[in-house]
Order: sequence, then C-alpha cells, then structure tokens
Amino acid sequence: MTDIDQCYSLEEANRKLLFDKYDYFFIDIMIPGGNVKEYIEGFLKLNKETIVIAISSVSDPFLIKEFFGFGIHAFISKSAGSHEIQLALESTSSGGKYISANLAGKLATAIYIRDSNNLTKKEMEILRMVAKGLTIAETAGQMHLSPHTIIGHRRNIMHKLGVRSAAEMVKYAYENKLC
Repeated sequence: MTDIDQCYSLEEANRKLLFDKYDYFFIDIMIPGGNVKEYIEGFLKLNKETIVIAISSVSDPFLIKEFFGFGIHAFISKSAGSHEIQLALESTSSGGKYISANLAGKLATAIYIRDSNNLTKKEMEILRMVAKGLTIAETAGQMHLSPHTIIGHRRNIMHKLGVRSAAEMVKYAYENKLC
C-alpha cells in the first residue's frame, strides 16, 4: 500500500516530513510558504534517497534548468496526464531524469538559442530583465552590481546580438522566447 499525503504549504510539508519518509516528493514550485528553491535544496540534502518531482504551470526553460541544477529528478507540467506521470516515476526510479514532453522542446530551444548567441549566463539574466522592463538602476539593484557594470553588459549584449537599442533587445528576447 502506498501512502500519499497532500500539503498546501511548505510549513505543512515540513510537519509531515518530521514523522514520515517518502519515496517520492512531488512539489509545486509555486507552493506558498517560502522560497521553494531553497526548500528543495535543503530537502535534498536531508533526504538523499527521496525522488523529487517538481510540478508547475511555469514553462520558463531557464527556471526548469535551474531546478534540475538543484538536484530534482523530474519536472512535470501541470497539464501532464497520468501516463506522463507514470513515465516520470519509471524514469526516476531507475536513476534517470524526466521532463514533460511539452517542456522538453522549450528547454532544447532555449539551449540552442543560448549556445548560438554566445551570451553569458549573466548577460542572459540582464537581457531577461531588460525584456521585463526593468531600468538600469533596478537591474543593478536586483543583481547587486553597479549601474556602470549593467551598462557595460547591455553594450556587450547589443554587440553580440547585432542590435542597436534596448527596444531591439526586448524584441530579440521575445522572438526567441527568452522571457
């Protein structure tokens, strides 16, 4: 018999995890109660044998890649059916990784685009912030860098992409699904 518990916050999950061990831990990356990224990293340090499967309606390929970097075993779209969940369980139980089919294509495209434009990770992050409409000062504040450093990065991004303005950077980011 398999036990299944459902929690609606990280706090509730913590209470259950104090008393029970689980083979699989499914987590919605938008669950309320704290920083999910930090939670997953901490959880995996304490529960090395538990298979962690992230579930989300978010389809940002860079976020998905980041979660795999934390050590999750699978990333499933909320629109996934029972067949896809079964595939994820089979793949991860034998030591593999799994990503929903509809997300795998987006991730592959993002990797290709990143490799083909030669932008660094930091430049990609700045490009996404420009596309979100953040100012140089706001970007500098969020990245804990000086505005002059951000200006230099933006200049490098424009040179690498062959664009001449922030508006063209935004257009490039949206056309290539980088944000």
